[in-house]
Amino acid sequence: MTKENLTPMMKQYLSIKEEYKDSILFFRLGDFYEMFFEDAIIASKELEIALTKRSTGANSKSPMCGIPYHVANTYISKLISKGYKVAICDQLEDPALAKGIVKRDVTKVVTPGTLADFDYLKQDENNYLLSMIVKSHMVYLSYTDYSTGELYTTSKAYFEIDEAIDFIADELYRINPPEILINEISNDKINNFLNLSNFYINRIKEEELENIVFNSEEKSLINEIVFENIEKIEKENKLSDLSSIYILLKYLIKTQKHSLNHLNTIIYYERNKFLILDENSKKNLELVKGLNTNTKSGSLLEILDKTKTSMGSRELKKWVEAPLNNKDEIEYRLNLIEEFNSNLILLDDITNILKDIYDIERLSVKISNKNINPKEIVSLKNSLYEINNIKTLLENSNNNLFKELSSSINPLVEIQKEIDSIIVEDPPVTTDDSRFIKIGFSEELDELFEASEKGKNWLLNLENSEKEKTGIKNLKIKYNKILGFFIEVTKANLSMVPDNYIRKQTLVGSERYFTMELKEMESKILGSKDEAFKLQLTIFNKLKDFLVDNIFNIQKTAKNIAKIDSIISLAQVSRNNNYTRPNINDSGIIDIKNGRHPIVEAKFTGELFVPNNTFLNNSDEMIHIITGPNMAGKSTYMRQVALITIMMHIGCFVPADSANISIIDRIFTRIGASDNLAKGESTFMVEMKEVSNIVSNATKNSLLILDEVGRGTSTYDGLSIAWAIVEYIAKNIKAKTLFATHYHELVILSEKFDNIKNLTIEVEKTEDSIIFLRKIIEGFTNNSYGIEVAKLAGINDEIIRRASQILSVVENKENSNFKEKINDNSLVDIQQKSIFDVKKDEYINKVANININSISPIDALNLLNELVKESRDI
Repeated sequence: MTKENLTPMMKQYLSIKEEYKDSILFFRLGDFYEMFFEDAIIASKELEIALTKRSTGANSKSPMCGIPYHVANTYISKLISKGYKVAICDQLEDPALAKGIVKRDVTKVVTPGTLADFDYLKQDENNYLLSMIVKSHMVYLSYTDYSTGELYTTSKAYFEIDEAIDFIADELYRINPPEILINEISNDKINNFLNLSNFYINRIKEEELENIVFNSEEKSLINEIVFENIEKIEKENKLSDLSSIYILLKYLIKTQKHSLNHLNTIIYYERNKFLILDENSKKNLELVKGLNTNTKSGSLLEILDKTKTSMGSRELKKWVEAPLNNKDEIEYRLNLIEEFNSNLILLDDITNILKDIYDIERLSVKISNKNINPKEIVSLKNSLYEINNIKTLLENSNNNLFKELSSSINPLVEIQKEIDSIIVEDPPVTTDDSRFIKIGFSEELDELFEASEKGKNWLLNLENSEKEKTGIKNLKIKYNKILGFFIEVTKANLSMVPDNYIRKQTLVGSERYFTMELKEMESKILGSKDEAFKLQLTIFNKLKDFLVDNIFNIQKTAKNIAKIDSIISLAQVSRNNNYTRPNINDSGIIDIKNGRHPIVEAKFTGELFVPNNTFLNNSDEMIHIITGPNMAGKSTYMRQVALITIMMHIGCFVPADSANISIIDRIFTRIGASDNLAKGESTFMVEMKEVSNIVSNATKNSLLILDEVGRGTSTYDGLSIAWAIVEYIAKNIKAKTLFATHYHELVILSEKFDNIKNLTIEVEKTEDSIIFLRKIIEGFTNNSYGIEVAKLAGINDEIIRRASQILSVVENKENSNFKEKINDNSLVDIQQKSIFDVKKDEYINKVANININSISPIDALNLLNELVKESRDI
């Protein structure tokens, strides 16, 4: 079908669609948004709506589907959640007044990273759009939550491409943006990494980056404060390239097509200003998502988040994902928690007030777009009123810390008063057909609405009068938008209709009439009503302009309340869970008395949690090698040490009787078995890559949690690797380390290094079973109790008996024919010697093979010296 054969409307559709090829085009036709061609096929399938056909030209029909415009947001959100973009094409003029085809154009493009639908967005999570520029051994990264106006930027220099990928992976895991803007990159490693991700990716062409200039119209849509912040970042040499910020702003202008007033401050951040937690550590420690749930359930965040506002919940999530590493900032939060828990009445009063505060942070985008409705404006007013109550409570306390906190809160009283003087207490959501401006605010508006109301009373009187005159008891005066006012008479009473009634419409069961008197009054009533609604809208628009002028202050107040809500949440959790205030030391010590795992103790309330002590330092207790059976609690113990350390850095009290913890720069974890088959990487390869990352980036101020390193390969390979890693940490990195292992041979390292100590899990062995006491004690074990654990897990008795027989033979090192006694042809080989036995045998063979008759005295002395040295390592 050629374009010439298309109807004018379809020509218009295709010309607009040409500019938005990557989006599903919602094309407004009357009360519906229609989709055509391939868009219709996709939308009908994804939205589960009927696919029909529409005539698009001479003798041709094309696929079509549609949705009512008033429920469009629901369908748009569904498409966005499935990874699509949606271009909204609206009618730009009244169809009744249009000469020819109605003017239409795209008024907004909704994308995964720009969605601002309150009903769809998760209240306790930000929805970020991220831009990333990778070039010249630098990664430049900027991201914004369009719904709240937050905007952040940073950069990272790298020498090897794997460094860049590690940085990108960690930031993407933390930020979790549904949509990414990125320049065209030639590096296959980065492209492969991004292609395997679940993000919606927009590739930015190089020509778009070469000369990014904002024209005057684009500049008018961006708050001047943004450009001032960009200039400041540039002057302070924080970023050598600003294209990631510019691309972000350009994209928002292109898709949203209106003012970005709510984007104000650009926050430049440096990762080393926080406790750095890589992607693996966040996952393994279940900071914001449970390992088994992949949701907030089962995470540390779930335990800590008792916030009462959506703003507070989002803020606390940021705190958990990026703990502080500045002692003064940590102490400030700890001081507030301590003071709130010493003032329980104040704590409870503020908690109850917070419950009534609306998500005014996300209202900022609606204020900026001027699509905030009267009900939301009243919610803003009521929230500011409650915020003023919080300020008063803090101000009236006798606590200097609370008074200081009170001074940071601006309840924006002038905004409260302005809204209160204009909008009624319980306004409608829409502005179309109801009054919501208070009586007394505008004398002119009051007169217009009064005239409209008088008209309603006049109509009621006229109806009663006509009933009496005509004797038609069921006569009604009605109104609709097409006919206006009319008199309706049923067919049974038509004989009683007077001569002055003029027929207007005939229906199946009735006739509709008007009189000249009614027609004249209709003009007065509708005229005054139309004028009233026009004036009301003018007043409302002025109020919205006023809010736009104050948007920055509204956002600032929202952010301060979010922080207070987060502190209150940590205070309540600390009190309810019997947490204690940690001490922060500068001595490199982690000293925890009766520490508990915050997630485990909260989830398993029916079981008595066994607390444990921890003492790590930079000298004689730097590395702890932990042996013991599976399921005895090694992993739980190590994780709890890491979590308690993180909680201190968040500025929270911790689950322990006491805790004295030094500032840590990074926490690394190597826990559990996982593969990455999509990248062709085995479990052991993934494990070794994680270990490589740790030994490359850990410092003496880091905390390392290593669990079963080396178990993914053969026994001797794994043992050798584990041994070498512990030695390397002890000699080179010198980081505080918890190293759990089933390689019992490693315990001998405590004799070789002064900074290594052995710990084990206490076990009580009965005649036919074991009991895990969950207590960490000094010492080691050379028994993993694997068969006993298998029995506890329910492995059948025949397998258990056979395993016991095999183990008995394997452990009998005097028996040279153990393979025959096992009598199992499928068992190819069982190594019965430890690494020390192998070294010993090699040493003996070397001595036995010396030919003393052919060696010179000098060579004999040198050989003897060499043998003495080797003997010390056995």
